[in-house]
Amino acid sequence: MTESNQLFKSTVIEMKQFLLSLLLTTPLGLLAQPDTEVYLMDLRRSSDGLVVEKPVNISSNEGYDNQPSFWSDGESVLYARNVEGQTEIARYYLGSGNTLIITNTFGGSEYSPTLMPDGRISSIRLDTTGLQLLYAYTFRGLDEVLVPDLKIGYHAWINSNEIVAFVLGEPATMQLINTKTNTARIVGENIGRSLHKIPGSSAFSYLDKSNEQWVIKSMNPKTNEIESLTPAIERSEDYCWTPKEEIIMGSGSKLYVWKRGSEWIEFADLQSFEITNITRLSVSPDGKKLVVVSD
Repeated sequence: MTESNQLFKSTVIEMKQFLLSLLLTTPLGLLAQPDTEVYLMDLRRSSDGLVVEKPVNISSNEGYDNQPSFWSDGESVLYARNVEGQTEIARYYLGSGNTLIITNTFGGSEYSPTLMPDGRISSIRLDTTGLQLLYAYTFRGLDEVLVPDLKIGYHAWINSNEIVAFVLGEPATMQLINTKTNTARIVGENIGRSLHKIPGSSAFSYLDKSNEQWVIKSMNPKTNEIESLTPAIERSEDYCWTPKEEIIMGSGSKLYVWKRGSEWIEFADLQSFEITNITRLSVSPDGKKLVVVSD
């Protein structure tokens, strides 16, 4: 073997050893997650429609910062925040600009933190062992398994005891789960990750991805009655509701709004703020603040 071939072979072996070492030492969640940031902005109404102002990066942190949701009083935002390679539950306070890290989970990461009807926080925990369950957390970091038998990817509370959930499996399913009785029933398949209780209603909404044209639909959890609301913005699957029962979606750097009897209307372009790939969104309970995620 020539000296050059030996050098090439040695380099390949060293590279393989390096990659193996990287896989073994880097947290699993960090390897799979993009570098994203959470932006907070004012949302107001003018004679021309919705207007956004003063975007602020409230995470300003390397790694995966995502999945924001407002507290019930609108004065703070929960989100999943990268902390030294793990994802923890963070709470950002609008008044002070301070961030409180609620969890410090050894060997696991929290995702999709959501305010529960009883004032605790529900969040999906993915352990490094691969175990993935929905937990409830207090501000002292105490946790309790809410759904012990199902691998939940995304969820939304529809009343004090029930959630609608994206449950992983073959196939993935949409399920209504009673966390008090630990019972569940399948009510759909081929859905997206964005699940929401509809303001002023007992129904919830979801994204039906059964066909090439994705459609946002609503379902009454008592009757299973389904209504098609609107086709989704092309290539987008994240959306949120305003208190006035409008839907906001993002695509690239642009924001769109829909309400019954209307088509999608573009109302903002955030490119000038270097926000160019909008994904998750959430509107405050009073409708005056909007948070978006972008990478």
